[in-house]
Amino acid sequence: MEQEVKSENELLGSESTASKNHKVITNIDILKIIFSRKTAPHAFSLSIFLISLGVFSRSSNQLFIDLILVMGFGFSWGYLITAFLMRFESVKGYSVGSYRKILLIPMSLSLLISFIIYYSFEFTKYGESIRYFLSLALVIIFILWQFAQAWWMRVPFKEFALKKMVKVNSKNRSSFGKYMNAVSPPFWAIIGFCIFLILESQGIVFSLTFKIFWFGMLIILGSLTFYFLNRMNSKNWSDPMISVFSGYFAIGYWSFLAYHLGVMLYSRENQPSFVFDLVFMIFTIMLVIYSLSAQTLRSEKRQSKESNTKINLMNRHNVILYAISFTAAYGASNFFLASEGTSFVSDIRHVGFFSHLIVIVSGIVVILLANYTALVGRGLIDQGFVDSIRTPKDN
Repeated sequence: MEQEVKSENELLGSESTASKNHKVITNIDILKIIFSRKTAPHAFSLSIFLISLGVFSRSSNQLFIDLILVMGFGFSWGYLITAFLMRFESVKGYSVGSYRKILLIPMSLSLLISFIIYYSFEFTKYGESIRYFLSLALVIIFILWQFAQAWWMRVPFKEFALKKMVKVNSKNRSSFGKYMNAVSPPFWAIIGFCIFLILESQGIVFSLTFKIFWFGMLIILGSLTFYFLNRMNSKNWSDPMISVFSGYFAIGYWSFLAYHLGVMLYSRENQPSFVFDLVFMIFTIMLVIYSLSAQTLRSEKRQSKESNTKINLMNRHNVILYAISFTAAYGASNFFLASEGTSFVSDIRHVGFFSHLIVIVSGIVVILLANYTALVGRGLIDQGFVDSIRTPKDN
């Protein structure tokens, strides 16, 4: 993460010049890569995998709980190893080549690893210890994923804010960023009320308690975030470029946090159907795949401009494989914790509540980090992240 923050600082300092001299990778370019014909088999295999785990999670039978562990780690590690091996031309030829053999390596590795795990469960004296270790690993993955989701989801909103920032020509002080950070939470609260009214006309019921908590929590979270931002930014908030970046990032990122808050509160009052759970999971997964792909492809583009020969762990050929590996682990952790037979969590409403709560808290930290990297990139502060919040700075 520190390396990403450093690269963002450099990007914020040089984005204006680069955008004038080079063609950037657009959102359409990224979507074409994600939804290309060559990635369709991987998307299909991921869908079948998630549906299978969802069906298994409906049962309290220990066999199905074991299958979630076996398939979850087998599928995830199969794709992870394939992504790592993509640096070899022979592997790359299979994985990005013929449409018919594109799944050969990841599926073969997934089946092999799944068989090894199942064999260790049933035919070794360490079966129970391995089962407990893998169960605990899924709990840890579940928690870490929520932080990662909030971090990765900054990418599309950061890119949008940067595009607005580099167009700033005025040197006049501006309060746009401060105002937008203040009004974004109540703005999305009002938008949410409008959406609730539309859904209620379709027969979906939202209680008065839900609506009160929706509005109240957005205002409280927004006020808390604004307080810390004001301590960090102080007089620098009126810098024209910082103001534009901070304002547009806020209006975008708060839509993401508002979405998670709405789902979190709704899940506390209702038992979502399996289809509802799966739709939201796939939607979240697609957002993260996009963000991870965008970050990787644009980083690769910047390095090519600088004639940098460094080989990155992720590139345009394997980023989808890494993304599928991560999301498979996330799906397995979700369905494992929500399964009726697990001793960790026996109600999917609790799983949803804690996952969204972690994302929201992490998201507030991401907003602070995004503003901090912008200030450092512009050379306006030189304190550490925590120090910049601890005491107001009048730089």
